[in-house]
Amino acid sequence: MNKQRKFFVDPILKEISFDNENYWMINLVNTPEFRRLSRIKQLGCSDIIFTSASHTRLSHCLGAYEITRRFINQLDLSIEHPYESKVLLCAALLHDLGHGPNSHAFEKYTGINHEEYTKKIILDKTTNIHKILVQNNINPNDVVDVLFKKAKAQWTTDLIDSQIDADRMDYLLRDSWYTGAAYGQINPSILIRGSRIVDGRLCFEEKIVAEIENLLIGRFHMYERVYNNPNTIKYEFVVSSIFKRVKELIKQNYKFISQTDLIKLFDPWFKNKEFKVHEFLKLDDFVFSTFIESLRIEKDEILVKLLKAYDDTTLITVDANGNQAKYQELLKENSEYFVGIYNVKPLRIYTENPDPIYVIDKLQNVKELTKVSKIMNKLKDIKYSTSYIIQIK
Repeated sequence: MNKQRKFFVDPILKEISFDNENYWMINLVNTPEFRRLSRIKQLGCSDIIFTSASHTRLSHCLGAYEITRRFINQLDLSIEHPYESKVLLCAALLHDLGHGPNSHAFEKYTGINHEEYTKKIILDKTTNIHKILVQNNINPNDVVDVLFKKAKAQWTTDLIDSQIDADRMDYLLRDSWYTGAAYGQINPSILIRGSRIVDGRLCFEEKIVAEIENLLIGRFHMYERVYNNPNTIKYEFVVSSIFKRVKELIKQNYKFISQTDLIKLFDPWFKNKEFKVHEFLKLDDFVFSTFIESLRIEKDEILVKLLKAYDDTTLITVDANGNQAKYQELLKENSEYFVGIYNVKPLRIYTENPDPIYVIDKLQNVKELTKVSKIMNKLKDIKYSTSYIIQIK
């Protein structure tokens, strides 16, 4: 029998493979909807600080797919559950389709949820993604159910959206590599080899608990030092202020000198409307950057000042001891375009609920992680949370 196989060389996982019964999924990779992710940086504005962090959502999605594929092979899931395994692989591959320019930063300044747009793109019958899934006997609704934790098979959710899943494993490895931070350096092979399915749930052997602890603590530090880096946050703030100012100018019927066609691409958000799928799919980092550059010829004083801060972030200060009272005091003297508060979402190293990690001890009993790990038992209540006050001088 002739084997069909295609693979991508990857600096993180070395090889990302599409073969045999999964070979058709390469068609999903070659769609315009998926290829768009090659024009969206994984870490949004973070490359202003971590200058090598220019890797893309496309590379991360391929990585999440590959780690999921290795889990499926290790656990022999494709033999007992061939359809569910294919659905899970599709979910891993497509899980970030709905990201906009600057990834999570775009969500912060527009309020647009990337998961909802991922769902829209998969379910929209006009997209190539939807058509290819249907042509290969995959129900797009089943893919969405996995992403929204509604799938009947719990192990599918465990493998793609839990405290130790393929998505997290790839982004920790990939982001730590490209930022130069050492916190996320985990060993996926050990975690995969030590995995088992027990009573429909993903479990891990006790002998690899140290690697689980490493992942959880590494992720905590990545959020503290990289994802919520104050220098990235201040850059995201000035971008948010630029968008807010353009939106206000449109409301005031300001006559833009710059290219109106670029402004129209963001029109739904500026006019408080919902992006249609075909409109949303036109947005990427290149469009965003070109849009920002086009504003440089405008004469609005607020916009001019914001663009100066966009070019020179030394004009922006960050107070790590911010609080609501101090923010309100500063607002009395400053425009909301030039002062803001950012509350970092509380993050725990590990939570016992609602998605605990299960470990199989030496007597083959399944236990929740803190019953086996002394470190996680001590660290489970440690929480990282802070507020930053950002000010443009």
